[in-house]
Amino acid sequence: MGLFAKLRRHAAVATGNFAAMFQKVEIPPLPAAVSRLVAEANKPEPDFDVLAELISSTTGLAAKVIQTVNSPLYGLQRPVTNVRQAVTFLGIRNIRSLALAYATMSALPSPRDSLFDEEAFWADSLLHALLARALCAKRFQGSAEDAFTAGLLAHVALPVLLTVWGDYYRPIVSRWGEASVRLSALERGHFGWDHAQAGAWIVQYWEFPEELVCYIGAHNLDLDDLERYELQETVALPLAVAALAPSLLKTDPERIRAFRESACRRLGLDPATLAARLEEVKDSFHALMGLFGLQVRGAEPYFQALETAQEAVEEVGHAC
Repeated sequence: MGLFAKLRRHAAVATGNFAAMFQKVEIPPLPAAVSRLVAEANKPEPDFDVLAELISSTTGLAAKVIQTVNSPLYGLQRPVTNVRQAVTFLGIRNIRSLALAYATMSALPSPRDSLFDEEAFWADSLLHALLARALCAKRFQGSAEDAFTAGLLAHVALPVLLTVWGDYYRPIVSRWGEASVRLSALERGHFGWDHAQAGAWIVQYWEFPEELVCYIGAHNLDLDDLERYELQETVALPLAVAALAPSLLKTDPERIRAFRESACRRLGLDPATLAARLEEVKDSFHALMGLFGLQVRGAEPYFQALETAQEAVEEVGHAC
């Protein structure tokens, strides 16, 4: 690479100019059927039959959607057996969210890097997606599936950045693995931008619905910043609270405490309700890990730490 090309590349990374950074990057396209599904779902009056047909025509997508609807996540009394039933039960908006989430999982690159554990990456993404969905219970129930999708895809930029900009990005991920600070804090301190902003650029490139682009870009904002941007009454709030919970790879007691306090104070969940929601997350996590074909590693100590924190709260008599 010539000197001027290197300088241009460095300038793009340093300024968060994602259009320049990804100019020569082949961002993997979404499957054609999924792109058509998104286009159909975004119409003022989507065609129910077309949606069901598009889901059915995408390899593996129909099975995953049906399995997910039949999982503990929804607690159906009678299982659905086909896509039409699933669409009827979930509704067009929610089916769109699930389809986007599953399609993206297969479209992302897998970096050939010792720092990137693909199973751990998706396990963490699934965990935080379920936490965000659970935190919608009181104030944002109608947007729970958007929260799940945005949570699952919140870190979509990580494998792309490690694949394409490893020489810049790898040292940051390495530092994060050894430190107690959030990855986004390291990114902002070093680059002036974070992976949430890069992720928003990527999903905008994929022509995701505008609200999902916004939620992915805002998922790791400080909670006070949500108010400044007038996002505190949107799904961005439960997403940002869920993002406070630590990674499965780093069970940090301080992060757990911050997550619990914010869930109660910002979302109005009392300790008993939060405990019930976390139990649902645990059950759904184990079920969906199997659907995703992922191995469960490090989950038990993590959920035990969440339960221990709950017991400590109850012992001192705090209402969070």
